[in-house]
Amino acid sequence: MEDIDIRNRIIKVAQGIFKRFGFKKSTMDEIAVAAGKGKSTLYYYFKSKDEVFAAVVEKEGNTMFRELNKIITANIDSKLKIKKYIIKRMEMINELSNLYLAIKSDYLNHFGFIQKYRVKYDEYEILLLEQILQDGINKKEFNINEEETKMYAYGLATALKGLEIPFFLENRYSEISNRLDSMLNIIIYGLACKKTEG
Repeated sequence: MEDIDIRNRIIKVAQGIFKRFGFKKSTMDEIAVAAGKGKSTLYYYFKSKDEVFAAVVEKEGNTMFRELNKIITANIDSKLKIKKYIIKRMEMINELSNLYLAIKSDYLNHFGFIQKYRVKYDEYEILLLEQILQDGINKKEFNINEEETKMYAYGLATALKGLEIPFFLENRYSEISNRLDSMLNIIIYGLACKKTEG
């Protein structure tokens, strides 16, 4: 196996272990055994459990934003695009538990990479939301000024973070996801241009 394949295997295995046991309870020994490698091999690629976790979080973040980018670049109505974005975002965060742990857990605050990743994550999300809004403005589907896209994108990102508490922290994803349509209609049709009577 080449170095890159071994490293990727370790990250993939660690992803499952962190998801199952959480960061605190997972050990380098467990990761090494699950990867079918000696502990010394693990330390050849990663200096510590923190580094392995950072790589897992980076992988999950890349997976999430790759999926969201597919929606951003789709040739569809902007109102549908924002709806698909929000639904996909919630599904991905629910699926990628290590990413969510990194973004939300206070006990990980002392890790420098977590702080940097949170900033990067927030900035990138606002950028993606700005792109959707700009697309809606260009197509005359959203009734907002071009200069206000960043402010609206920031507001949307903040609203999405507020949804995460009942969705994930209270473990009510399946129950609340059924009610998502009503909330999406409020957001989307609040942004939409009103049709003029001809």
